[in-house]
Amino acid sequence: MRKGLMLIILALLCATVVPAFAAGYPEKAIQVVVPWKPGGGSDISARIIGDHMKNLLPQPLVVSNIDGAAGLNGALQVYKARPDGYTVLWEHPGNLAVAPMVTKARFSWQDFEPVAITAMGDTALIVPGDSPFKTAAEAFDAIKANPGKYRWTLALNAVSHFTFLNISHAVGGLKPMFIPASGDKGRIVSLLGKNSDITTVGYASVVPYLESGDLRILAMANSQRSPFAPNVPTLKEQGVDASYDFLYSVFAPKGTPKESIAILTDAFKKALTDPTTIEALRQQNLIPFYKNPEEMRALWQAEADLYKKLALENGLIK
Repeated sequence: MRKGLMLIILALLCATVVPAFAAGYPEKAIQVVVPWKPGGGSDISARIIGDHMKNLLPQPLVVSNIDGAAGLNGALQVYKARPDGYTVLWEHPGNLAVAPMVTKARFSWQDFEPVAITAMGDTALIVPGDSPFKTAAEAFDAIKANPGKYRWTLALNAVSHFTFLNISHAVGGLKPMFIPASGDKGRIVSLLGKNSDITTVGYASVVPYLESGDLRILAMANSQRSPFAPNVPTLKEQGVDASYDFLYSVFAPKGTPKESIAILTDAFKKALTDPTTIEALRQQNLIPFYKNPEEMRALWQAEADLYKKLALENGLIK
Protein backbone atom coordinates (compact mmCIF):
# COMPACT_ATOMS: atom_id res chain seq x y z
CA MET A 1 0.00 0.00 0.00
CA ARG A 2 2.78 2.37 1.00
CA LYS A 3 4.73 1.52 -2.17
CA GLY A 4 1.66 2.22 -4.30
CA LEU A 5 1.12 5.57 -2.61
CA MET A 6 4.75 6.56 -3.21
CA LEU A 7 4.42 5.71 -6.91
CA ILE A 8 1.34 7.93 -7.18
CA ILE A 9 3.15 10.82 -5.46
CA LEU A 10 6.18 10.43 -7.73
CA ALA A 11 3.96 10.42 -10.80
CA LEU A 12 2.27 13.65 -9.69
CA LEU A 13 5.61 15.33 -9.03
CA CYS A 14 6.95 14.34 -12.44
CA ALA A 15 3.84 15.71 -14.11
CA THR A 16 4.67 19.16 -12.75
CA VAL A 17 8.19 19.27 -14.15
CA VAL A 18 7.88 17.74 -17.61
CA PRO A 19 8.66 20.07 -20.53
CA ALA A 20 5.91 22.42 -21.62
CA PHE A 21 5.78 20.53 -24.92
CA ALA A 22 3.98 17.72 -23.08
CA ALA A 23 0.96 19.99 -22.89
CA GLY A 24 0.77 19.65 -26.66
CA TYR A 25 1.99 23.06 -27.81
CA PRO A 26 3.00 23.52 -30.50
CA GLU A 27 1.43 20.60 -32.32
CA LYS A 28 1.63 22.21 -35.76
CA ALA A 29 3.59 24.89 -37.59
CA ILE A 30 3.36 28.44 -36.26
CA GLN A 31 2.60 31.08 -38.89
CA VAL A 32 4.78 34.17 -38.58
CA VAL A 33 3.12 37.06 -40.41
CA VAL A 34 5.55 39.66 -41.73
CA PRO A 35 3.37 42.57 -42.94
CA TRP A 36 5.88 43.70 -45.56
CA LYS A 37 7.34 42.51 -48.85
CA PRO A 38 10.13 39.90 -48.81
CA GLY A 39 13.66 41.26 -48.60
CA GLY A 40 13.23 43.91 -45.90
CA GLY A 41 14.71 43.86 -42.42
CA SER A 42 11.55 42.42 -40.87
CA ASP A 43 11.50 39.58 -43.38
CA ILE A 44 15.22 38.85 -43.06
CA SER A 45 15.23 38.80 -39.26
CA ALA A 46 12.09 36.64 -39.07
CA ARG A 47 13.51 34.03 -41.44
CA ILE A 48 16.92 33.86 -39.76
CA ILE A 49 15.61 33.58 -36.22
CA GLY A 50 12.79 31.25 -37.23
CA ASP A 51 15.26 28.93 -38.92
CA HIS A 52 17.47 28.85 -35.82
CA MET A 53 14.50 27.96 -33.61
CA LYS A 54 13.76 24.68 -35.36
CA ASN A 55 15.73 22.74 -32.76
CA LEU A 56 14.06 24.58 -29.87
CA LEU A 57 10.44 23.83 -30.76
CA PRO A 58 8.86 20.61 -32.01
CA GLN A 59 7.20 22.48 -34.88
CA PRO A 60 8.62 25.08 -37.32
CA LEU A 61 7.98 28.80 -37.63
CA VAL A 62 6.74 29.49 -41.16
CA VAL A 63 7.03 33.05 -42.49
CA SER A 64 4.15 34.53 -44.52
CA ASN A 65 4.56 37.94 -46.17
CA ILE A 66 1.23 39.78 -46.16
CA ASP A 67 1.92 43.26 -47.49
CA GLY A 68 -0.34 46.28 -47.98
CA ALA A 69 -1.88 49.29 -46.25
CA ALA A 70 1.49 50.30 -44.77
CA GLY A 71 1.74 47.03 -42.89
CA LEU A 72 -1.82 46.97 -41.58
CA ASN A 73 -3.08 44.14 -43.80
CA GLY A 74 -0.80 41.61 -42.15
CA ALA A 75 -1.44 43.03 -38.69
CA LEU A 76 -5.19 42.78 -39.26
CA GLN A 77 -4.90 39.11 -40.14
CA VAL A 78 -3.13 38.40 -36.85
CA TYR A 79 -5.57 40.61 -34.94
CA LYS A 80 -8.44 38.49 -36.30
CA ALA A 81 -6.65 35.15 -35.89
CA ARG A 82 -7.64 32.58 -33.31
CA PRO A 83 -5.65 33.22 -30.12
CA ASP A 84 -4.30 29.68 -30.05
CA GLY A 85 -0.58 30.41 -30.36
CA TYR A 86 -0.33 29.36 -34.00
CA THR A 87 -0.29 32.84 -35.56
CA VAL A 88 2.09 35.62 -34.53
CA LEU A 89 3.03 39.01 -35.94
CA TRP A 90 6.61 40.14 -36.64
CA GLU A 91 6.46 43.89 -36.32
CA HIS A 92 8.24 47.09 -35.34
CA PRO A 93 6.81 50.06 -33.38
CA GLY A 94 6.29 52.40 -36.31
CA ASN A 95 3.25 50.46 -37.52
CA LEU A 96 1.08 49.31 -34.64
CA ALA A 97 1.98 52.29 -32.48
CA VAL A 98 0.96 54.69 -35.24
CA ALA A 99 -2.09 52.99 -36.76
CA PRO A 100 -4.75 53.90 -34.19
CA MET A 101 -3.73 57.56 -34.28
CA VAL A 102 -3.62 58.28 -37.99
CA THR A 103 -5.97 55.75 -39.58
CA LYS A 104 -9.32 54.20 -38.87
CA ALA A 105 -7.68 50.94 -37.83
CA ARG A 106 -9.68 49.33 -35.06
CA PHE A 107 -6.64 48.01 -33.24
CA SER A 108 -3.30 49.14 -31.81
CA TRP A 109 -0.25 47.40 -30.39
CA GLN A 110 -2.02 47.22 -27.04
CA ASP A 111 -4.61 44.89 -28.61
CA PHE A 112 -1.96 42.18 -29.00
CA GLU A 113 0.05 40.10 -26.55
CA PRO A 114 3.78 40.94 -26.42
CA VAL A 115 6.00 37.89 -26.91
CA ALA A 116 9.55 39.21 -27.37
CA ILE A 117 11.79 41.75 -29.04
CA THR A 118 14.24 39.73 -31.10
CA ALA A 119 16.60 42.06 -32.94
CA MET A 120 17.44 45.67 -33.59
CA GLY A 121 18.10 47.16 -36.98
CA ASP A 122 19.83 50.31 -38.11
CA THR A 123 17.97 53.00 -40.02
CA ALA A 124 19.85 54.60 -42.90
CA LEU A 125 19.22 57.91 -44.66
CA ILE A 126 19.98 57.16 -48.31
CA VAL A 127 20.04 58.80 -51.74
CA PRO A 128 20.85 57.57 -55.28
CA GLY A 129 24.53 56.95 -55.94
CA ASP A 130 24.73 59.92 -58.31
CA SER A 131 22.94 62.32 -55.96
CA PRO A 132 24.60 65.70 -55.43
CA PHE A 133 24.10 65.29 -51.68
CA LYS A 134 27.10 64.06 -49.69
CA THR A 135 25.84 64.84 -46.18
CA ALA A 136 22.50 64.98 -44.40
CA ALA A 137 22.92 68.72 -43.91
CA GLU A 138 23.31 69.30 -47.66
CA ALA A 139 20.16 67.32 -48.37
CA PHE A 140 18.06 69.02 -45.71
CA ASP A 141 19.25 72.51 -46.68
CA ALA A 142 18.33 71.87 -50.32
CA ILE A 143 14.91 70.47 -49.42
CA LYS A 144 14.16 73.43 -47.14
CA ALA A 145 15.25 75.92 -49.80
CA ASN A 146 13.16 74.28 -52.54
CA PRO A 147 9.73 73.23 -51.22
CA GLY A 148 8.14 70.56 -53.40
CA LYS A 149 11.19 70.04 -55.63
CA TYR A 150 12.82 67.02 -54.04
CA ARG A 151 10.98 63.72 -53.73
CA TRP A 152 11.01 61.80 -50.44
CA THR A 153 9.66 58.27 -50.70
CA LEU A 154 7.88 56.82 -47.68
CA ALA A 155 4.89 54.80 -46.55
CA LEU A 156 2.28 57.30 -45.42
CA ASN A 157 1.27 56.88 -41.77
CA ALA A 158 3.93 54.20 -41.21
CA VAL A 159 7.37 54.25 -39.60
CA SER A 160 9.14 55.82 -42.59
CA HIS A 161 6.61 58.67 -42.50
CA PHE A 162 7.13 59.26 -38.79
CA THR A 163 10.90 59.02 -39.15
CA PHE A 164 10.60 61.80 -41.71
CA LEU A 165 8.37 63.83 -39.36
CA ASN A 166 10.89 63.43 -36.56
CA ILE A 167 13.69 64.64 -38.83
CA SER A 168 11.58 67.49 -40.21
CA HIS A 169 10.72 68.63 -36.69
CA ALA A 170 14.39 68.59 -35.72
CA VAL A 171 15.59 70.69 -38.68
CA GLY A 172 12.79 73.24 -38.64
CA GLY A 173 10.46 71.94 -41.32
CA LEU A 174 10.92 70.06 -44.60
CA LYS A 175 8.43 70.18 -47.48
CA PRO A 176 9.41 67.67 -50.13
CA MET A 177 7.08 65.94 -52.56
CA PHE A 178 5.98 62.63 -51.04
CA ILE A 179 6.29 59.50 -53.18
CA PRO A 180 4.41 56.59 -51.56
CA ALA A 181 6.18 53.23 -51.37
CA SER A 182 5.58 50.40 -48.92
CA GLY A 183 8.40 48.59 -47.16
CA ASP A 184 12.16 48.90 -47.47
CA LYS A 185 12.16 47.10 -50.80
CA GLY A 186 9.55 49.46 -52.25
CA ARG A 187 11.49 52.56 -51.24
CA ILE A 188 14.77 51.15 -52.51
CA VAL A 189 13.17 50.37 -55.87
CA SER A 190 11.81 53.92 -55.99
CA LEU A 191 15.31 55.36 -55.55
CA LEU A 192 16.90 52.96 -58.02
CA GLY A 193 14.24 53.81 -60.58
CA LYS A 194 14.91 57.55 -60.19
CA ASN A 195 11.35 58.05 -58.98
CA SER A 196 12.51 59.67 -55.74
CA ASP A 197 15.53 61.48 -54.32
CA ILE A 198 15.84 60.48 -50.68
CA THR A 199 14.41 58.12 -48.06
CA THR A 200 15.10 56.15 -44.90
CA VAL A 201 15.30 52.34 -44.86
CA GLY A 202 16.57 49.54 -42.69
CA TYR A 203 20.34 49.35 -43.21
CA ALA A 204 20.27 45.57 -43.60
CA SER A 205 18.07 45.95 -46.68
CA VAL A 206 20.30 48.39 -48.50
CA VAL A 207 23.85 47.09 -47.99
CA PRO A 208 24.21 45.45 -51.45
CA TYR A 209 23.21 48.68 -53.18
CA LEU A 210 25.66 50.71 -51.10
CA GLU A 211 28.45 48.29 -51.98
CA SER A 212 27.59 48.50 -55.69
CA GLY A 213 27.47 52.29 -55.60
CA ASP A 214 23.87 52.42 -56.81
CA LEU A 215 22.88 54.10 -53.56
CA ARG A 216 24.71 56.30 -51.06
CA ILE A 217 24.28 56.61 -47.31
CA LEU A 218 24.25 60.08 -45.74
CA ALA A 219 23.66 59.19 -42.09
CA MET A 220 22.42 56.62 -39.64
CA ALA A 221 19.18 57.58 -37.93
CA ASN A 222 19.92 55.42 -34.87
CA SER A 223 20.66 56.67 -31.39
CA GLN A 224 24.30 55.57 -31.79
CA ARG A 225 26.68 54.54 -34.55
CA SER A 226 26.16 51.17 -36.11
CA PRO A 227 28.71 48.41 -35.46
CA PHE A 228 28.25 47.50 -39.13
CA ALA A 229 29.02 50.98 -40.48
CA PRO A 230 31.19 52.61 -37.81
CA ASN A 231 32.39 55.35 -40.16
CA VAL A 232 28.89 56.60 -40.91
CA PRO A 233 27.84 59.40 -38.52
CA THR A 234 24.43 59.48 -36.91
CA LEU A 235 21.96 62.27 -37.55
CA LYS A 236 22.58 63.51 -34.01
CA GLU A 237 26.29 63.76 -34.74
CA GLN A 238 25.37 65.94 -37.72
CA GLY A 239 23.32 68.26 -35.54
CA VAL A 240 19.88 66.72 -36.15
CA ASP A 241 18.20 65.74 -32.89
CA ALA A 242 16.25 62.77 -34.24
CA SER A 243 16.73 59.02 -34.00
CA TYR A 244 14.93 55.74 -34.52
CA ASP A 245 15.98 52.18 -33.65
CA PHE A 246 14.13 49.37 -35.42
CA LEU A 247 12.92 46.95 -32.76
CA TYR A 248 11.86 43.74 -34.48
CA SER A 249 9.14 42.45 -32.19
CA VAL A 250 6.80 39.48 -31.95
CA PHE A 251 3.13 39.75 -30.98
CA ALA A 252 0.39 37.17 -30.54
CA PRO A 253 -3.37 37.77 -30.76
CA LYS A 254 -5.01 39.04 -27.59
CA GLY A 255 -6.10 36.15 -25.41
CA THR A 256 -3.38 33.74 -26.52
CA PRO A 257 -2.72 31.35 -23.61
CA LYS A 258 0.04 32.60 -21.32
CA GLU A 259 1.57 29.14 -21.35
CA SER A 260 1.98 29.27 -25.13
CA ILE A 261 3.48 32.76 -25.00
CA ALA A 262 5.91 31.63 -22.29
CA ILE A 263 7.07 28.74 -24.48
CA LEU A 264 7.65 31.07 -27.44
CA THR A 265 9.37 33.72 -25.31
CA ASP A 266 11.72 31.14 -23.85
CA ALA A 267 12.52 29.75 -27.30
CA PHE A 268 13.34 33.24 -28.63
CA LYS A 269 15.57 33.91 -25.62
CA LYS A 270 17.49 30.67 -26.18
CA ALA A 271 17.81 31.28 -29.91
CA LEU A 272 19.16 34.78 -29.39
CA THR A 273 21.89 33.59 -27.02
CA ASP A 274 23.00 30.91 -29.48
CA PRO A 275 26.29 31.96 -31.16
CA THR A 276 25.11 30.57 -34.51
CA THR A 277 21.97 32.74 -34.45
CA ILE A 278 23.97 35.78 -33.38
CA GLU A 279 26.46 35.30 -36.20
CA ALA A 280 23.71 34.72 -38.77
CA LEU A 281 22.02 37.98 -37.76
CA ARG A 282 25.29 39.90 -37.82
CA GLN A 283 26.01 38.57 -41.30
CA GLN A 284 22.82 40.39 -42.34
CA ASN A 285 23.72 43.56 -40.40
CA LEU A 286 21.17 42.90 -37.67
CA ILE A 287 21.84 43.18 -33.94
CA PRO A 288 20.51 40.46 -31.58
CA PHE A 289 18.38 42.32 -29.04
CA TYR A 290 16.25 40.05 -26.85
CA LYS A 291 13.68 41.64 -24.54
CA ASN A 292 10.96 39.84 -22.60
CA PRO A 293 7.27 40.85 -22.78
CA GLU A 294 7.49 43.33 -19.89
CA GLU A 295 10.59 45.05 -21.27
CA MET A 296 9.05 45.03 -24.73
CA ARG A 297 5.90 46.71 -23.47
CA ALA A 298 7.91 49.54 -21.86
CA LEU A 299 9.97 50.21 -25.00
CA TRP A 300 6.89 50.19 -27.22
CA GLN A 301 5.10 52.61 -24.91
CA ALA A 302 8.00 55.07 -25.19
CA GLU A 303 7.85 54.86 -28.99
CA ALA A 304 4.07 55.28 -28.97
CA ASP A 305 4.40 58.43 -26.86
CA LEU A 306 6.85 59.94 -29.37
CA TYR A 307 4.60 59.12 -32.32
CA LYS A 308 1.58 60.63 -30.60
CA LYS A 309 3.52 63.85 -30.06
CA LEU A 310 4.51 63.99 -33.74
CA ALA A 311 1.00 63.12 -34.89
CA LEU A 312 -0.49 65.93 -32.80
CA GLU A 313 2.07 68.44 -34.09
CA ASN A 314 1.24 67.54 -37.70
CA GLY A 315 -2.53 67.31 -37.37
CA LEU A 316 -2.62 63.59 -38.13
CA ILE A 317 -4.78 62.39 -35.27
CA LYS A 318 -8.00 60.84 -36.57
